[in-house]
Amino acid sequence: MEKEETTPTTEKCNKFPAGIPFIVGNEAAERFSYYGMRQILYIYLVALFIGFFAEDAVSPDALADAKVKATQWTHLFMAGVYLFPLVGAILADRFLGKFRVILWVSLIYVAGHGVLAVGGRFAAIGNLGGAEWAMIAGLVLIAIGSGGIKPCVSANVGDQFTSKNSHLVTKVFQIFYFSINFGSFFASLLTPWLYKKYGAEIAFGVPGVLMAIATIVFWLGKNKFVKVPPNPGGKLGAIDFSASTLLIVPLLLAIYLALEESEAIVHAFTSDGMTAVLNEFANIAYHYWWVAAVGAVSLLIGLTVAHFRQKIKEDTGFLAAFIYAFKNRSKGKGFWEPVREKYGDEVAEGPQAVIRIMIVFSMVSVFWALFDQHSSTWIEQAKAMDLTLVVPSAIWSGVLLSTVLGALLGAILLFMWISNVKISRKMIWGTGILMGVILAGSAIAQLLISSGSELPMQPLAVKLFGESMRTIEMLPAQIAALNPLLVMIIIPLLSVLVYQPLENAGKPLKPLARMSIGMFMSALAFVAVALIQIRIDSVGAGHLHVLWQLIPYIIITTAEVLVSITGLEFAYTQAPRAMKSTIMGFWLLCVTFGNVLVAFLAPLQTLSLATFFWTFAGLMTAAAIIFTILASFYKGKTYMQS
Repeated sequence: MEKEETTPTTEKCNKFPAGIPFIVGNEAAERFSYYGMRQILYIYLVALFIGFFAEDAVSPDALADAKVKATQWTHLFMAGVYLFPLVGAILADRFLGKFRVILWVSLIYVAGHGVLAVGGRFAAIGNLGGAEWAMIAGLVLIAIGSGGIKPCVSANVGDQFTSKNSHLVTKVFQIFYFSINFGSFFASLLTPWLYKKYGAEIAFGVPGVLMAIATIVFWLGKNKFVKVPPNPGGKLGAIDFSASTLLIVPLLLAIYLALEESEAIVHAFTSDGMTAVLNEFANIAYHYWWVAAVGAVSLLIGLTVAHFRQKIKEDTGFLAAFIYAFKNRSKGKGFWEPVREKYGDEVAEGPQAVIRIMIVFSMVSVFWALFDQHSSTWIEQAKAMDLTLVVPSAIWSGVLLSTVLGALLGAILLFMWISNVKISRKMIWGTGILMGVILAGSAIAQLLISSGSELPMQPLAVKLFGESMRTIEMLPAQIAALNPLLVMIIIPLLSVLVYQPLENAGKPLKPLARMSIGMFMSALAFVAVALIQIRIDSVGAGHLHVLWQLIPYIIITTAEVLVSITGLEFAYTQAPRAMKSTIMGFWLLCVTFGNVLVAFLAPLQTLSLATFFWTFAGLMTAAAIIFTILASFYKGKTYMQS
């Protein structure tokens, strides 16, 4: 159904729109699916590139090359995930509409997981060539699927609300962010275990099943959704989509070059210095002239198509305004003055605001280069650490059982709430009491097991839980579950212990100041992992406990909250209404560029992992200093939706 215009009213409705449960259910399953497969990706790729032999059974050089290649593939995949939203947003907003895009790219997403599972089967029967090609195809399909969904879901949520229930939007987005991290936490624990116990076929297949469920849930809500039609749609929408796709081709070619030539450039720099690097660039220009030619032709055709579109019907987006200003520039006038004269102040101010934000945010790419390494190089470090954990057996069982039950019951209560089903206090209290009883019972059982004398019920406790202490062998990829867990803890702590007290004291921490602090903290996180790596190298693999990684995880997660959440809020408020989608697209490009940077510098790992970490700590420190300087000169204006 089409979204109806609503007249201003003071009447409030405290019911969630009928489509919200289907959107939230789809998002929760999709995020579990994505983070589940991503968490085992690096480990699987290393194993694939050494032919699934034990790491100590291959030569050091072959193992080092496999780790470099696995790092590159992992981060280029993540770069694609954040590049394709630029195309997905145009496809949804201008041509097909959000519902159709989400539904169809979800099917592509499911197909991607299916191809990865088939690749896992190829690997199991020894067909390594087929496994590698399946991996490439699967990752491309998932990048397209995830990238197509990413820009549509949040906007689709907003489309469901009217002026009567708009006050509930904040609550829904809080539920969204919580469910993303909640799903990521359990996915990070489950899929590495599935991979170890059942192999890649099952470990990649289970996230695919979750994605299929997500698609079915979304489809079931088709008659519940408010569907805003694409604007302009039809022929003009198709032209907009074509122009945008052509303009992104040069970025895809740059990613291709980063993968192909990074090793040669990094090797030249580390062995022979800048002269060798310049010679290598000259060699690339000679052999890859066709890449530059294809990129230039694609850019030229894209701009031509955009110009042709303007002749059919004028648009006032960022690119259209820039082209008009460039074509009509004249001496004695400001660059944007022709746009102001033709379209008015708001259209002229929009591109300028975007450019100001882009300049400040240019350094944020380096932050993402560091942050996303908890899915690659930090896992590599964890592999060389002591992964055993000794815990009280009964208490561990109680915590595990109460967590799983609490999660299930909490999810049921959450969906009852957003489905406008009344939740009684008895249900909430009952859930809390049940978890409390399980935890208390596990504590009593632990005391009985640990007691040196025969007590009533002690034999039963010993029979149920065995020895007093249990040894758990953690998996390297499971350590990344610390990130979503810490996010759910750090967000409220920062609000209560930092933001609110400063506001009460009349000294609020401004957004750009928060981001500056976060960027310096991310550099500190890499100082921490570098020091940990130095210690590992000195005492030998398996002697330093993996819980030391808790220190950099706390630092980098705090940095994530300070940079990522604050950055999104700042970008949204500083961009004029017509440019909010543009600036969100640039924010996603920052993530893409950051992951390309990691892929480009991945060959540095062959020197040592500690050197690799120190390099990024230095890059981040420099980027944080530049960001702070740029932020000090920033003069912006807040724009909010009317």
